[in-house]
Amino acid sequence: MRDSPGKHTPYFELLEAQDKPGCPICRMINRATDRYLDSLLYEAVLDPDVRAKTKATHGFCADHVEMLGERPGRALGIALIYRDIIRAAADAADRPTPPSGKLLDTLRGKNRPGALAADSLRHDQACPACLIGREAEVNYTSLMLAHIEDPEFHAAYAAGEGICLPHLIAVLERAGTEEEVRAIVGPQVVRYRHMLSELDEFIRKRDHRFRHEPMGEEGDVWLRAMNAVVGGAGWGLTARSGGRRTNPLER
Repeated sequence: MRDSPGKHTPYFELLEAQDKPGCPICRMINRATDRYLDSLLYEAVLDPDVRAKTKATHGFCADHVEMLGERPGRALGIALIYRDIIRAAADAADRPTPPSGKLLDTLRGKNRPGALAADSLRHDQACPACLIGREAEVNYTSLMLAHIEDPEFHAAYAAGEGICLPHLIAVLERAGTEEEVRAIVGPQVVRYRHMLSELDEFIRKRDHRFRHEPMGEEGDVWLRAMNAVVGGAGWGLTARSGGRRTNPLER
């Protein structure tokens, strides 16, 4: 058993997340990016340098643009950021780009007018919110492993819905002892076995011979199964929307 670090705010947030629907690490990543976006949009209204940095990345990826769309109260910051990006795109597209003059570029087709125009619009920088998410992922997978053998934390982990498959892999990759591996895998296998029984029951009730039987908690297991495999993605089951649907579903 490794020495457990001190218990500070991130620990208690991760501990609390064990009791929430869906993968707790996905939830904490989402919370970190959510806080970042909210802060950035506030600063974007006041600070041109902030907007210059987001212009260089063409703003954000599709997933984080979706998150921005949920912030009508921050519409001014979004408008300022994307005005700069659209203006830069218009200027670049309207500006002829001369060939490089290099024979190798010509042979590779890089001096074609279309390729030159495309290059003037392209960028090679990562979405800044994704970088925040990756940093949070490293921090929270490490934090989870550091406390996985702590009785309080392990009890909460075992009682919760567990971590998604990508984060199960990420935590296991950092595990250094057999005890840590067992502490991580044991509760997760129990959850997988229970989910398998729910999937079997859902599939059985979809058989025409048993369709008269009402669905129980297994009614949304097909959604929860996808969430368990891919994490915070797909079918409205992201960490920000609660991890699972609780409303009755049509059969």
